[in-house]
Amino acid sequence: MTDSIYRSVVEDQTELIRRFRPDGKLTFVNSAFCRFYGMSAEELLASHFQELLHPDERERIVRMLYSLTPENPEIVTEPSFTDAAGEVHRVQYVTRAIFDEDGNVVEYQSVGRDVTAQRQAEATLEEARSAMARASRVTTFAVVGGGIAHEINQPLNAIRLLSASALLLADRSENPDKKIVRILQNIAGQVDRIDSIVNHLREHLRNNQTVAGELCNLGKAVESALSLMRAQMVARGIGLELTVDPEIKLVVGTSIRFEELVMNLVANAMQALETCDTCQKTISIRVVSQGSDSVELSVADNGPGFDPKLADELFEPFFSTKSPGSSMGLGLSIVRTIVQSAGGSVVAENRPEGGALLRVILPAAESGGA
Repeated sequence: MTDSIYRSVVEDQTELIRRFRPDGKLTFVNSAFCRFYGMSAEELLASHFQELLHPDERERIVRMLYSLTPENPEIVTEPSFTDAAGEVHRVQYVTRAIFDEDGNVVEYQSVGRDVTAQRQAEATLEEARSAMARASRVTTFAVVGGGIAHEINQPLNAIRLLSASALLLADRSENPDKKIVRILQNIAGQVDRIDSIVNHLREHLRNNQTVAGELCNLGKAVESALSLMRAQMVARGIGLELTVDPEIKLVVGTSIRFEELVMNLVANAMQALETCDTCQKTISIRVVSQGSDSVELSVADNGPGFDPKLADELFEPFFSTKSPGSSMGLGLSIVRTIVQSAGGSVVAENRPEGGALLRVILPAAESGGA
């Protein structure tokens, strides 16, 4: 094949073809390459291939290309390129190094194609698959959860009946043991708490949230929840920093749900600290009024934080960054449901000093004070 015929074939290709020297200077580009990058052949041949790479990707891709050897002469890269209209493209290049008899690189040749549409289609398909999988899990768990709730209610009612009977016997006794009476009262109270949590979980899975309009002190809900979790924190070597505004504004909702909200946030922070072996593990909780119209609850830890790209997914049902089988991924989903049903909002962010911070903002009740 003569040079003119070869050049004609190359120029007629829709793929992007380039050649460049070891120093990166382009020595050949075909017409498709020029059209894609919106530059003339003269402009391109006066430049280096690195100049067409995004600054964030440049070092990594250059290092990959220059690592080619006679034993491994070919590599696939997929850099991004932003065109004049501001549209971001993904370009897949297959680059082959050409070596001389001594094993030194003489030149590099790349054949590329725009895979932007393909990658977008793959991402859309993956999102659809994930959504379908989550919907399927939610439906399945709603059915199973309803059965579990039904099964839990039977022993729960038995415990309720037994504790009530014991309290009745103690009440009829001439010299009841006050400590035993107090324990029985605590058992009865925890039975009611479990019953409320189970019913809330069932409503959450049915996506049927209703909130009774009672005034609640969020600070007291935090202290009540912590009274049940302090032992777990101590056992895990986790310190607590607690700040509660004594003049906290009241919010509208249900106390038991706000306690559940706090317990899920603290449990999430404790799980994040499980992988933190060397630091002084600490969970910081603040409940403060934000002006006269809202209350903020924040729960922070000094663990490893999370990938910022996952900030929106953290609150999706069954989404978890934990190892498979270690978490059902419902905790933060329940948190969002409780917050939204109370008319508030919740966001997750990484702290500049390290660790994660979850901020809940709830509207203050019109009647105000603590």
